[in-house]
Amino acid sequence: MNKNGIVSKKANKRDAGSFLLFVFLLPYVCASLWGHVGEEADRLRESEKEGEYLVEASVEWGVWELPLEEYLAYRLCLVMPNDYEKEAGKAQAVLLRTELAALYAEQGEKRAAVDGDGLAQFYKNAAGTEELLKKYRQAVKETAGEILTYEGEPIRASYFRVSNGSTRDAGEECPYLSAVSCEQDLEAPDYRSVVRVDRERYIEKLRGALEGDFEEKTLWEDGKFSFDGTGYMTRVSYVDTSGEEERIDGEAFRHLFGLSSASFALDTEGEQAVFRVTGVGHGFGMSQYTALCLARNGENYEEILDAFFFQTELANFE
Repeated sequence: MNKNGIVSKKANKRDAGSFLLFVFLLPYVCASLWGHVGEEADRLRESEKEGEYLVEASVEWGVWELPLEEYLAYRLCLVMPNDYEKEAGKAQAVLLRTELAALYAEQGEKRAAVDGDGLAQFYKNAAGTEELLKKYRQAVKETAGEILTYEGEPIRASYFRVSNGSTRDAGEECPYLSAVSCEQDLEAPDYRSVVRVDRERYIEKLRGALEGDFEEKTLWEDGKFSFDGTGYMTRVSYVDTSGEEERIDGEAFRHLFGLSSASFALDTEGEQAVFRVTGVGHGFGMSQYTALCLARNGENYEEILDAFFFQTELANFE
């Protein structure tokens, strides 16, 4: 016991008083605190109730999570030139949303994991890109929730930069993707390109893509190239020293040699393979350049989509 028992008693009285005050105020503190937490919980539950679709984009520093419509504005900016016409941009926005609708259905939830290549620039320079994004946001907003469907399902929403003068027919797999004349594309600035590959490099690349043992002459002279009805290469085949045939798909072949499209004429000039290429991209679906021309001629985004995707319908994605 302390020398001064009274001090000790005063301390006890103070502690007791503080405890009683705490007990008295506790209900009010709890009501205030838990009321706020409750409001936040209600807000989160409401958000979940709305069922917002999210996109998880893999970028260099991790995963950037975005609402669907916000992601579409960034994505549209990446795939559509800045000088596009408004209605062409709206058509492209519908196709991008349709791609994601198919992905959500495939993954079975309201989160879609995508490759965020190119998106990091918007995150790092948010303030600087706001003005640039305005027109893209508007195109997304004016087509909010719209996707393109065939028999009630999201289509394969293909698009590319410039055709060789016609889009490609995808056959029975995608009956809505038929060949469409795109004469406007012949005037596109990047319609034609030429790629030259030295003989040694040409043969080296082919050997790397094939599994068998091939004579150099076979790879340089004896490839059998096949093209579809609109002039795009579909495959090339070579016969190895054992008599076995191997094939390379047209798109794989064009990427092997860095060609802008699989529509090309191949010649040999001395010790070089020379590709004379027409068009940019795979050729299926909507040609962005022709869509731009159609928009300039007064067609709206619905008419543009109708021109490239047969027997399809716009539907609401919810």
